[in-house]
Amino acid sequence: MSAIVWIGEDAPPEQLGGKGAGLARLAAAGLRVPPAFVVTVDGYREAVDPRLRGELERAAAAISPDAPISDLEHLAAALRERMLEATARHPLREALAAAYARLGETVAVRSSAVGEDAADRSFAGEYDTHLLVRGADEVDARVRECWASLYTARALAYRAGRSGELAMAVCVQQMVDARAAGVFMTLDPANGDRSTIVVESVWGLGEPLVSGTVTPDRFVIDKVTGDIVRRDVVAKPYELARHGSGLGTERREVAAPRRDAPSLRDGELAELARMAKRVEQLAGTAQDGEFAVAAGEPPDNVHLLQCRAETVWSRRERRPLVGQRSALQSVVSTLTKEHR
Repeated sequence: MSAIVWIGEDAPPEQLGGKGAGLARLAAAGLRVPPAFVVTVDGYREAVDPRLRGELERAAAAISPDAPISDLEHLAAALRERMLEATARHPLREALAAAYARLGETVAVRSSAVGEDAADRSFAGEYDTHLLVRGADEVDARVRECWASLYTARALAYRAGRSGELAMAVCVQQMVDARAAGVFMTLDPANGDRSTIVVESVWGLGEPLVSGTVTPDRFVIDKVTGDIVRRDVVAKPYELARHGSGLGTERREVAAPRRDAPSLRDGELAELARMAKRVEQLAGTAQDGEFAVAAGEPPDNVHLLQCRAETVWSRRERRPLVGQRSALQSVVSTLTKEHR
């Protein structure tokens, strides 16, 4: 298998990891996905010496599920440092730089571990994601950090007592210059109602939604009629945007009247509902999704960044249940908390 494949090319899903395989399914369905390539699982195996992989995997497998967090953090730091040092001159550097040159200036680099987005378990949030990465050397460094994030304290704690291969693909995806961004679920996370789609959004990049520093707008859409049955539009005093230098991000104050305006237009919500229903139909189960909306007019400015199986309500019996957990808390905990 090639070490690098483009989304849209024919490749075994197990070589693309959870996020990569999800992007491939979206692209194959004709949904709007930013251009991306994947450093495959075989690429990871080529870049990381098998003796080193064995050493790190044995250390990870020996961890007790009851290990103190301080011990986990100490071990995790040592394992990550060992990985970063050992891959500093990995053999994929030229191929990675060539692929990045084809893609564009600014990208997101996302971990795509084997099994992380499986419907029966969720590794969401255990591995690294890096936004607004620019330059071949920076992309290379962030890819190596994604490989090393197999051995973060959170990942080790989650994996303790579980068996399975440790392997990491990495998605490198063209960044959308987001006017707004957010998440959706093809059910209501407050009560499991599968007749609705819940969308939450903020101005700019989606990280403030994830971190909880900005309360998002919330829209509830009837899955059958497409009607927006509820709108909760809140004040959004800040947004995260590309830094004026073009490198990294900066927090900006949102001026009135935009501060109190809805972050998504009806046409954009209609396109998100269409995409969400299509993703759910293809997968055959409820989905979490992440999106970005660029400047311009819908539907062409609405882009899907990732989707995965919803893992909380989909495993429960299909009966009405009432809960107090907000849509924001549920979506973030199952999909997007990997941003940091």
